[in-house]
Amino acid sequence: MRERRAGTLALLVLSITLPAAAALAQPADETGEAYRLGSGDILQLNVVQQPDLDRTLTIRPDGTAVVPQIGPVTIGGLTLEEAEELIRQRLRLYDPAINEVSLTVMEYNALRIFVLGAVTNPGSYSFTSPPTLWAAIRAAGGPSDNANLGVVRVVHQQEAGARSEVFDLSALFTGQGKLPEIQLKPGDTVIVPTSEGVSRVPSNAGVQVFGAVGSPSTVAVAEPTRLVTVLMQAGTPQTTAALDKVWWVHREEAGRFRSTQVNLRLFLEEGSLAGNPLVYPGDTIRVPVQGPSWLGRFWPALLGTAGTMAAIIYALDRINSN
Repeated sequence: MRERRAGTLALLVLSITLPAAAALAQPADETGEAYRLGSGDILQLNVVQQPDLDRTLTIRPDGTAVVPQIGPVTIGGLTLEEAEELIRQRLRLYDPAINEVSLTVMEYNALRIFVLGAVTNPGSYSFTSPPTLWAAIRAAGGPSDNANLGVVRVVHQQEAGARSEVFDLSALFTGQGKLPEIQLKPGDTVIVPTSEGVSRVPSNAGVQVFGAVGSPSTVAVAEPTRLVTVLMQAGTPQTTAALDKVWWVHREEAGRFRSTQVNLRLFLEEGSLAGNPLVYPGDTIRVPVQGPSWLGRFWPALLGTAGTMAAIIYALDRINSN
C-alpha cells in the first residue's frame, strides 16, 4: 500500500513540475503564446546520442539555421518545441539512433527594439515577448529629466516602408488618463523627444501650441482661456510669426473638429476680441511663419538681372570705345 501511495505521489509531483518546466523553457507573451524564433536569435543545440553534433546555431535573415550533417533548416517563426522536433526528424534521416534533441535560446535577438532620444540609455534592446511602449522605455533606463512623454513616436518597419505613430504617455506623470495599449513589434524604433521648457500635461488637459512660438508645448488649461494668454505661456510668438494667420483647431461634439484662421492683429492693434477668441482644453493652435514679401522673394533675382545688365552695358561701352 505504501509503495502504491509513493508511486501515486511521484506521478502527482511529475504532473505539476513538468508543465512548470515547460513554461520556463517556452517564454510566452502577454497573450500566453509561446515565443517564436526569428532572425538573429542564437541557440544552443545538444544531441544526446551524438554530442559531437552539439554546437551554437544562429538564425539567419532568411529564417534558416545551419545544422551539422543536414544543412540549412528553416526554424524562423517556429516555437522552440517545434524547432526541436523538426531538427530531430531531420537528424534521424542522418542517423536513426538519434531520438533526443534539445534547443536552448542563448540570446533573444529577433524581438529587438530600438529606443532613442531622451532616455537614460539609448540603444537596442531584446525581449522574449512583445513589450509595451512603456516597457521598452523602462528597459532603456526610463525617460530623462527633459523627456516629453506627450509626443512619443514609434516607427514601424514594413515592407512598403516606414510608418510612424505618436502616443501620449504623459499620464505617467499626471496620473490622469490611460496609457496606450500598444505592443511593439520586431524592428520598431521608439523616439522620445526632449522637452526643454515644455509642460508635461496630456493633450486633453491643455492647449497644444506649436509653430513660431518660443516654447512649443501643451499649455495647461482647465477652462476657456483667451488665445493671447495661452500664447504667452508658450513662450510668446516669435518675430517671424504670421500673427494675421494663426490657425485654431477646436474639438466639437461627436468627435468633429473645426479649423478657424484667427487674425491676432485685430486684437493687438484694434482691441477686437475677434482676434483673441476663447480657446478650450483639447484645442490646437498653430502659429505659422511669416513668408517673405514679394520684394523679398524677387529681390535676389532683380539684383542678379541688374548686375547682368550692368556687365553687358560695360562690355558694349568697352567695345565701342575701341
